Amino acid sequence: MATKPYAAGGAYIDRMSDYCGQCRYRPRIRVGGDACPFTAGYWVFLHRNRDRLAANHRMAQPLAGMRRLRDLDEVVAQQRRHSGDPRDRSFGFVARAAHRGTDVRI
Repeated sequence: MATKPYAAGGAYIDRMSDYCGQCRYRPRIRVGGDACPFTAGYWVFLHRNRDRLAANHRMAQPLAGMRRLRDLDEVVAQQRRHSGDPRDRSFGFVARAAHRGTDVRI
C-alpha cells in the first residue's frame, strides 16, 4: 500500500522523462492556452482531495505549496470549463497507455 498518491505535475514529468520534449504545452504554466494539462491536473487533484490528504504527513509540503498558489482558483475554474476536453483526462490517458506499453506523446 502506498503512503501517498502517486501523482505528478508537468514539471516533474518533464524533469524525470523525455515525454515533454516535443509537446506544445509548457510544464511550468498552469493557466492559459500553453498550460500543461498535467500541471493543472495535479493542482486540481490536490485541491479536490485536500481534506482526505491533509491527514497524511507526507502530503504536508505539496498541500502547503497548493495553498501558496495565487492562481489556484483560476486553475480550478479552467479545469471545470474544459471538463469535456480530452486533455483534462491526462492521468487516465497515461495510465492506460502505460498499461498497454504504449509510448505517450501529448
